[in-house]
Amino acid sequence: MRMTKPSPEERAKKLSEGLEFVKDLPGFERGHPHYFKDPIIDHLLEIVLQLGAEIWITRDRQMVTEYLLATEGKVTPEMIESFKPPAEWREKMREERRNFTRRLYQCLYEGIAPPGDANFNSGVLRREG
Repeated sequence: MRMTKPSPEERAKKLSEGLEFVKDLPGFERGHPHYFKDPIIDHLLEIVLQLGAEIWITRDRQMVTEYLLATEGKVTPEMIESFKPPAEWREKMREERRNFTRRLYQCLYEGIAPPGDANFNSGVLRREG
């Protein structure tokens, strides 16, 4: 039985199922959410998140390169792109990614003032009253 690829509309509908609550988040605007009173803070946060993703991609590729050199004695771009890690190495990579993410973004969660005390409009830390 051949599966048909869902249309973009079907895919968008499926991805947004159960996410109606996001419309109640402060600053929600479809396709361009914002959470801080000053929009430049949102832009800076987006830049930081994008830079973190790029750094992780570089680290991931470096680890794959080192693994291939240690196990194969050589490495090519094709070997990196088609690399399928063994199960134990996959778990090591997950742990490395968790540690990297925790180190890089932990400060975003530490020391958040109670709602209403800072410029942060949190959908998680709802305002009392």
